Amino acid sequence: MFSYFKSKNKKEEADINKHNFEIDLVACVLAYEVARSDGSISDDELNSLLKEIEKVTENVDKNPDEILDLIKNYSKNSVSFHEFISDINNDFTIEDKLELIHYLWNVAYADNVLDVNEERLIRRIADLINLKDLDVLRLKNKAKK
Repeated sequence: MFSYFKSKNKKEEADINKHNFEIDLVACVLAYEVARSDGSISDDELNSLLKEIEKVTENVDKNPDEILDLIKNYSKNSVSFHEFISDINNDFTIEDKLELIHYLWNVAYADNVLDVNEERLIRRIADLINLKDLDVLRLKNKAKK
């Protein structure tokens, strides 16, 4: 009887890990887009991104450089990141969405300079995933400090 519950819990744990991996990967791709939206990626922005990539590698059999190459390749070959938006709206909780936007602000502020294009992109993403402006501004102020 107990083995039944243990196997179910392992499956649920695997599902949670897969979901967390997908959230982390989406965050990394969008953060990369934010970092490069001002025309260059600073070392501080890249380091912030690499910290998140480290979390992603815990759940997959790839090293951080391979994940970063996947992100760069996606960014280079993608016309739009809007496909992520529907995934976010379908699969992310409100807490996941807020955490994502907070992370994007952290990447944007990593070099202590918030470029207008970075802010515009973050606000557009927040709008598309249906977050309130008040929450977005609160997260921006939290990241600024």
